[in-house]
Amino acid sequence: MKCKKMTVDEILAQLKEGTSEENKAQLKSLYSPIVNAMNDILDEIVKGAADKEDLAKIDELKSAVAEINGEKGLKSDITKLFEQVKEVNSVIADLKKQGVKQELISKFDEQLNAMFDSESFELFKTGKKTKTGSFDISAMKSAEYPVNMTSNYTGSILISQQQKRVIDPFASGKTHLREVLATEQGDPQFPTLTYNQISALNRNARFVTENGLLPESAFSVKEVTTGTKRLGTTIFVSKRMLKSRVWVRSYLLNRIPVCIAMAEDWNILFGDGQGENLEGIVNNENVKSIESIIADAVVTGTAGSVASVATYNGGADTIITFAAAQPEVRSGQSIVFTGAAEHSPLLTAKTLVKMNDTQILLPGVAYQSETAANLAFTVKNQFYQNIEDPNSEDVIRTAFAVMNYGEYNPTCIVLNPSDVNTIQGEKDTTGRSLNLVTVVNGRKFIAGYLIIESTQIPVGKYFLGDTVNGASLVDYTNLSVEWADDVDSKRRNCVALIAQEEVILALYNPFAFAYGDLASLKTAITKPAAQEEPETHTTTTVVYEQVDATGQNPASKGYYKKVNGEFVAATETSPADNTTYYTRTETVTEVTTE
Repeated sequence: MKCKKMTVDEILAQLKEGTSEENKAQLKSLYSPIVNAMNDILDEIVKGAADKEDLAKIDELKSAVAEINGEKGLKSDITKLFEQVKEVNSVIADLKKQGVKQELISKFDEQLNAMFDSESFELFKTGKKTKTGSFDISAMKSAEYPVNMTSNYTGSILISQQQKRVIDPFASGKTHLREVLATEQGDPQFPTLTYNQISALNRNARFVTENGLLPESAFSVKEVTTGTKRLGTTIFVSKRMLKSRVWVRSYLLNRIPVCIAMAEDWNILFGDGQGENLEGIVNNENVKSIESIIADAVVTGTAGSVASVATYNGGADTIITFAAAQPEVRSGQSIVFTGAAEHSPLLTAKTLVKMNDTQILLPGVAYQSETAANLAFTVKNQFYQNIEDPNSEDVIRTAFAVMNYGEYNPTCIVLNPSDVNTIQGEKDTTGRSLNLVTVVNGRKFIAGYLIIESTQIPVGKYFLGDTVNGASLVDYTNLSVEWADDVDSKRRNCVALIAQEEVILALYNPFAFAYGDLASLKTAITKPAAQEEPETHTTTTVVYEQVDATGQNPASKGYYKKVNGEFVAATETSPADNTTYYTRTETVTEVTTE
């Protein structure tokens, strides 16, 4: 922000004619330190570096002026300087309260002053023209990281990929998706953007003999084209307000960036690509959730998908050759086969080592002859259900691990502020905070990864990816404003402020992004509780039934009789008088308790 400074020579130039040079020199020596000190304070205020001590000096200098004996006109000019400094400090303080950063004030103020001071605006304001023409005010949308990652970054926090740019033109908590993605300047000669994308890949490199035939690799490329989309709004402004430069500047600073950024936000994420909507990142078919990536099979193959099963390392290991390239397969994943011989080790999940896109090594799996044509397979990630009782740090760390496992470099995770607050409130079983979120240089991190808080992400959801290389927002036409006056606006005694831009959303690598549900991801990585072995015990039930023992041998029949209320085995060989005999049946039951 440029401010007109007052100099001592300008003040002394207003002295009455006839003032002696000696008197002028004396006044100059008195006023110079005061004026210079005030201009220094003014510089500090404009740079946003003024502190309470600087502002306290204003009153001290004002007192010093009052003690100087001199003409009233000179003191009046000095008083104007005091008022100018206070006014500038007040204006900047108000803008900061509204969330406008100091560097943005300076950049935008220069562009606004150029617009207001232009000949076309003066002609429009006086009614001699009905349009002003377009003015570029892109400075409203350009700022840099509050912490410069090159000169201001210290420590060992692990960020996948550092960049100087964390665009933050508004107050903390008002982050927009434009500030997360990489931004580029478009070429006005080309309204569409075309880039190449790998659609198929076979990296088939192997060790061969000196004169052996090298294997063949291949790849396929498809051309992807995305077009320019126009975004803008019209605001009607009272002609009375138009004459107030301060009001118009404030309105532009606080309204237009928000209007445009809000429309950009939901379209960057959730645009359906229909009509004039962007094709949002989330709606791309190749942008999946982490929970689906780890729960679903990475790749499957039906019978006939395996070309051969071969011995390796003297039969201690096994090499599997696929009939077609499997570029999605990664070392460390698990593979299980069906259709193998009975008791084959291939029937249980094994960890694989990738040799190339068509071959894998199964270390420690002893070779066994198999009919390759009968084999079908399923490859899965090792992240599924592998953490006991995970907390939010485990959830987010796993999300980054899965993306890194896919050889992508996610730069940050975007979460709703409500979810960040919930994570910060997590406690252990004793009620102590887990301190899962750390703050470094004003930025929040979890598990060493940068968190971007944005209300554009629904509560309970997450969005992460390589925001530097995976996609970019191309400014084909920078945000600009134009004043226009027509019959409709004249009837309302207003003028129309038209703000618009044209952008291209280029999603270079959709596989480098993920969007999903935090609760579902936590469920996917939670290891099931170990089930206790059931306990088994037996119960014995004895039943006595009365029997007619006439003509029987009670002892040989195994009859029982009651003696003093207890059943005892009969020993007599013939039934005794007045004695009742019983048979005894014993049943043993096995009972299992969970």
